[in-house]
This record gives sequence, C-alpha cells and structure tokens, in this order.
Amino acid sequence: MRSAAGPGAWRRPLWMLAGLAAATALVVLWFLVKSTEVPSTSVQFQRVTDFVGMEDSPAISPDGKTVAFVARAGSRLHIWIRLLAGGVPFQLTRDDADREQPRWTPDSNSLIYYTPSVTLGEEGAIWEIPALGGSPRRIASAVGGGDVSHDGRRIALFAIEGGQPSLAVVARDGSREALVKQLPAGASYELPRWSPDDRWIAFQSTRAMVYETTLYVIRAGGGEAQEVARANLLRGFSWLADNSGLVYSSSFGSTVAYPPVFNLRTVTRDGEGDRQLTSGDLSYVSPDVHKSGKLLASRVKSQSNVWRFPVQGSAVVNTRDAFQITRQTGQAQTPSVSPDGREFVYLSDSGGHGNLWVAQADGSGVRQLTFEKDPGAFVGVPVWSPAGNQIAFIQTRSGKTEQWLIQSDGNGLRQLVTNAVWAYWSGDGRWLYYGASRQGNYCIDKVPANGGQPVAVRCDSAFSPTVASDGSVLYFASPVQRDGWPWDWEVRSASPESGPFRVLARIAGSRIPVEALNIQTILSPDGKSLAIPLTDRGTSNLWAIPAAGGPMRQLTDFGEQAVIIARRVSWSPDGKYIYAAVAETDADVVLFEDLLK
Repeated sequence: MRSAAGPGAWRRPLWMLAGLAAATALVVLWFLVKSTEVPSTSVQFQRVTDFVGMEDSPAISPDGKTVAFVARAGSRLHIWIRLLAGGVPFQLTRDDADREQPRWTPDSNSLIYYTPSVTLGEEGAIWEIPALGGSPRRIASAVGGGDVSHDGRRIALFAIEGGQPSLAVVARDGSREALVKQLPAGASYELPRWSPDDRWIAFQSTRAMVYETTLYVIRAGGGEAQEVARANLLRGFSWLADNSGLVYSSSFGSTVAYPPVFNLRTVTRDGEGDRQLTSGDLSYVSPDVHKSGKLLASRVKSQSNVWRFPVQGSAVVNTRDAFQITRQTGQAQTPSVSPDGREFVYLSDSGGHGNLWVAQADGSGVRQLTFEKDPGAFVGVPVWSPAGNQIAFIQTRSGKTEQWLIQSDGNGLRQLVTNAVWAYWSGDGRWLYYGASRQGNYCIDKVPANGGQPVAVRCDSAFSPTVASDGSVLYFASPVQRDGWPWDWEVRSASPESGPFRVLARIAGSRIPVEALNIQTILSPDGKSLAIPLTDRGTSNLWAIPAAGGPMRQLTDFGEQAVIIARRVSWSPDGKYIYAAVAETDADVVLFEDLLK
C-alpha cells in the first residue's frame, strides 16, 4: 500500500508539519481523556428536619410523601411526621411514655412503633396508630421495634420465648404468632426488616464481651441466619428496592468508639461487593430506602471534650461551674486521672487515628502516648493505676479485644491479657480486674499487673468490676435476665469479692450511653459513691449510686441539651470533681437522591 504522506511529503513547509503534529497530539489526548473518564453522578441532598437536638429513626412512607421520625417532646421521646413537600412537623404521639422506632404500613395510612417496658427485664410492646392521629392500638409484646410486611398482614419482631431470644412473625392484629428462629443467648437482637418481596428478614445482633455487631439475613420461613456484614458497631440498615442487598450504617474505619463515626455502606444479600457510600467526620445512621431509590438517614454531628465537674453542689450548680479542659474540634474521650491529680490520660482522634494522650490537669502540656495507625484497630478506655505510673487500655483488632499496659512516659508497652474488657485496678496497683467470658458464662477475673496467670473471682453473670481501694468490696453489674437481653442491669456489691451479693440499683440498658454493654461504675476515693453516666431522652448526665445503698443522686443537669457522656469517667484524688468527656451532638433527618447509583 502506498504511504498516505506521499513521496514528496518531506518538501511541505515546516509550519504545516508542526500543525499536523499538534492536531494529532490533541486528537490522541482527547481519546485518552475520554477512555479514562468516570461518569459523574449528581447526588441531591435535602435536610428534612432542623430541630435543635436529636431526630432519629427516620422512615419514609411507601407513597413517598411523608417522613416519620423520633424526637424529644418535653420529657419524652415521641413520633413525629413531616411532609417531604414542606410544612411544619406534626407530633403524632402525645401520651406520657417513650415512643420509638416508627415503621409505616404499606398503604401509608398508619404506623407501628415500640414502647419500652417500665419494668426492667420485661418485654415492651408494639402499637399501631393512624398517620393522621388517633387512638393507638396495642399489637403484641416485643423486645424492640418491629416491621410490617409489604403485604400488610404480618409483623416481624423479637420476643423472649421460654427464656430464649426469638425472631417471630405475628399477624397484624396480634392474633397469631409463628416462630422464625430461636437465637443464641448472650447477645442482643434488634431491627427486624422485611425484604421488599417478603421472603427474607434482616436483623442486627451485638454479642456481649465482644466489640462487634453483625448484620444477618434469614429466610422468613426459617432456616439458618447468614452473616452479611459486621463492624465494631452498626447503627441501622435498610433493604435495597430490588432485594439484591442492603444499605447499612457502620463504624468501620472509625478509630474512636464513644461515640464512633458511622458511615453508610452497601452490600449484596450474600455479603459480597461491600462498599462505602459516605465519608467524613459526620455520622449517618438509621438509613431507610424508598422504592424510588431515595435514601433517608439521620445525620449526626458530634464533638467531644474533657470537662471537670464539681460534685458537691446541686446538679444545676455543678453543671454551671464545670470547667472545660480540652478544646478539640474532634473527639476527646474516656479520661482517667493520675494518682497525684496532676495529669490525666484520655483517648483522642487528634492526627486522624484514636490514640492515648496525656495532659496536665488544666489541659496544658499535651503529649501523645500511643501511635496506632492501623485503620482496622482501635485503642481506648485508658485506666491509670492508683498506685503508680502504669496505664491499662484496650486494643481491639480483628474482633479480638486485649488489655495492654504502658507507662505514663510511653515506655513499657506490653500485652497483659486477652478476652478482657472493663478493666479496673486494685487499690495497691498489683492486680487488674476485668470482665471475661468463659464456657458461655460471664465472669470477673483478675491478673497480676507484673504478669502471670489470671485468677477467677466470680462467674455468676458478673460484668464490669469496680473494686474498693482496700479490696474489701467488689461492685459489679449483672443483667436482670440471667442470659442477658434485654440488657437491663443490677448494680451489685459483694464482700468478700466472691461472696453473696446485694443489689444497690437497677438500671435500664437503654439509659447506658451509646451501647447497653458499656455500663461501668467508678468508686469515689472515700468509697461512698459510685459514679455512672446515664442517658434519658437523648441527654446524658452524671449520677452517683450510694455504695451502701439508697436512692441515686443526679450530679449534673444538662436540661434538654443533646449530649453524650460515654463509657468511663474518673474522680479527682480528693473526691471533689469528676472528669468526664462530654460529646455535644445534634442530628437532623436528611434525604439523598442518586446516592445509590
């Protein structure tokens, strides 16, 4: 074939050759760009609510016109609805009880919701109410909220059958019940959700003693539950409209835990193709997907810092006179004060990963203590020994939780014991007490701080140890139901530590901030009070349980502010103050379009 340039091409002017070369380069560049171009999707975003405080558990009506959600009204949590087209939110429930977890019926004419029991350790109930208001109708007893099938005839729920956790299906009028699956004890179960074709039910489960929540799918007619996804914590999920998979809220990648950052992810029904949908330091929880592809979620903003609260005044005065120690825009959590009161150790995400930091009592002289960088691991809950410079902390990786020790100058890092949570030092610093699971039971063990074999203390469904400075009394938590769930608690004392116990207080698991299994009491230096953070209607406060028994005393009063005080607090050595991490939170219901494309 003859050359396209022809035999006399070399005689063409140089400017023409240069032009041809430039044009060729532009054409090649255009093809390269087009071949690597990624189609862009414009995600539309709408804020649906703008209350000050927490709006949670959003549910979009099947006709796509209305959103239901939970928000505080006075001293209770209630169900609210709002038209997506606009207008003022309407408070649907108004009686003197908490109303939670709304779900729509297929015709969009009514909703079901859950009311917790006022008696600890007992089931609550699921109710139905017209969407335009009216008298609610009780459907069935349950532990947690339920979901209405898409044929409108059945409700999936969790119940206790013969002392065993069970997933069940009841008729919409509550008249008949069919068991789907009896489930293992020692875990909590929540959020049953029908698939769009009503052939499957998905649910979440959190195991005791393990920082792990798992998303399962099971056939509505029974069978084995199949694991779909897991993380340290999950906070809600929804089926995709085509039955192929789910959208779920996960703490995966968050390296702090009290509270963590939650992002939305999607996964197929068989656990494949897991991918992240949102990112950043705002949390997205409780997703709900409409058949049109629109996605609702509760968007949570959170910022926590360490504060010092006086405890000798009234709750209002103690809150007014509190002193803010750290000033971060991220998360500072779970402080523990040194024996001389000059310093404290805490968990911080400064630098992008949760690590232990030490600061002086006024917040100055900050220094980093651990340097974990693995996004799949987190450290936390530091506990300063009352008799030296050792600090115990947990390290969790690949679903395994261990207790580690480090000196306050950063030296001496070493693993002490595995399968251990809720660490608490003996008064002389020679022993570290902790919670463990053994042969299906929940136990308290102790291990020498210088290393050695653990020693069993008690194994009668005992959690979360607290030890008197002289070792004369052991305080611990135990579930009201022996096999746990619902995780309502008794705070007990025993002297000697393995001897008979007496009950000091009973606490609903729903009052424990972030997660019911985070319960931990901290004994005052004089041995007279056990400090504990408790949450009511979205607001945490500090409380004191008399170590000798008697009514609890509220130590702080944040009013209706949406704050979380999570996991562990610390007394000053003189007993006049409590150090606590206060997370200021706010949540709005938001709507995404095209996020799932």
